[in-house]
Amino acid sequence: MKGVEMMNKKRSWCLILAFTLLVISAAPAWGVHEELSDGQYYTLVDQNDRVILQTALQVYVGDEYIAADNCRYEVQEINNSQAKCVMVGQETMPQIAYDEQRQAWIFDGEAVPAAAAAQPKRISIYHTHSDESYDSSDGTSSKEGAGGIYDVGDALASKLQSLGFQVEHNKNNHNPHDVNAYNRSRRTAATLLRNNPDAILDVHRDAVPASQYQTEVKGMDVTKVKLVVGKQNPNQTSNLEFAKKIKAVMDQKSPGLSNGIYIGKGDFNQDLSPRSMLIEVGSNTNTKEEAEKGVQLFAESLPIVLGAQAAGSNQGGSPAQKPLAGTSRATWSNIAILLGVLAAAGIGFYYLNKGKNKAKE
Repeated sequence: MKGVEMMNKKRSWCLILAFTLLVISAAPAWGVHEELSDGQYYTLVDQNDRVILQTALQVYVGDEYIAADNCRYEVQEINNSQAKCVMVGQETMPQIAYDEQRQAWIFDGEAVPAAAAAQPKRISIYHTHSDESYDSSDGTSSKEGAGGIYDVGDALASKLQSLGFQVEHNKNNHNPHDVNAYNRSRRTAATLLRNNPDAILDVHRDAVPASQYQTEVKGMDVTKVKLVVGKQNPNQTSNLEFAKKIKAVMDQKSPGLSNGIYIGKGDFNQDLSPRSMLIEVGSNTNTKEEAEKGVQLFAESLPIVLGAQAAGSNQGGSPAQKPLAGTSRATWSNIAILLGVLAAAGIGFYYLNKGKNKAKE
C-alpha cells in the first residue's frame, strides 16, 4: 500500500508540472491584458503634470510611451487613474527620404529592391476585441460579435488591396471582451500565420475622450492611429523596430496621423511573429467614418515599410524599402516550450513506471 501511495504522489506531481508547462505555452502573458471599462481610462502625465497620453489599456509601472514628437517616457508611479511619467530621452527614429537618383524611398541608406517582388506581399488582419464599436456611428460602444471595428478592418483591407497586397481579413468572434480574449484570439493569429503573411495586424479602437485621437490630415477629419508593442515577448525588439518604421513613414507622408507607440506589459500575441502589430484606430467617442479614413492613411505607410512595390514613383506612398529582416526567436521559443512539455511528459512516464515496478515488489 505504501508503494501505491508513493506512486500516486509522484503521478500527481508530474501531472501538475506538465499542466503548468502547457498553460505557459498557451498563454505566455496570461493575466496582463486587462482593459478598463468604457468611460474609464488612465492619464499619463510628465514631471510638470502635462498630459502626454490617455489610454484605456491597463497601465503598469515600467510601461513606456514614444509620443508623437518621439520623446520617450517611462511610467514611474500610478495613483488611481493617473500615471506619473519621466522622460528618458529622445527616441532615435529611422530616417526616411526619397532618393531621386534611385527613384525610391529608403531608410537610413539601406539597399532598395530594383523591382517589385514576384509575389504580392500578404497582410493578415484580425480583431481580438470583436465587440468594439463607435458610439455615434454604431449607436453603442459594444456590439456582441458584430462590432463596428470590423468595418474599420474592412476599410483597411480594401485600401491595402488597392495598394497591391493580398489581404486576409479574419472576422472570428473572440467575445467576451475580457482578460482571456487574447488567449482566444491567439488561436486565430496562429491559424493566420500558417499562410506566412508579411505582417499581421490586430485592429482595435480605444475608449478615451475624442480629443485624444481627433485630428485633421491632408484636409480630412480623421482619427489618429496608435501602435502598441508588448514588452513580454521574444520579438519585442523586432516588433518595436517594425513599429518605429511605420511611425517614421506616417510622420513623413501623413503628419499628425500618429498617436505614438505604447510599449506595455504583456505580449498581445506578438511573440508569434516579428511583424505583429496591435493598432488602435480612434476611440469609441470618435466617429467610425473618421476612423476608416485614418486607417486608410495608415495603410499607405505599409508598402514602403514592407517593400511591396517597385522603386520609381514618389506618389501615394510608393514603397521601395528593403523588407524588415525576420527573426526566428519566436520559432525557437515555441520549440523550447514544446521540448519542455515533452520532457515533462517523459519524466512523468518514467516515474509512473518506476512507481508501478516498486508497487509490484
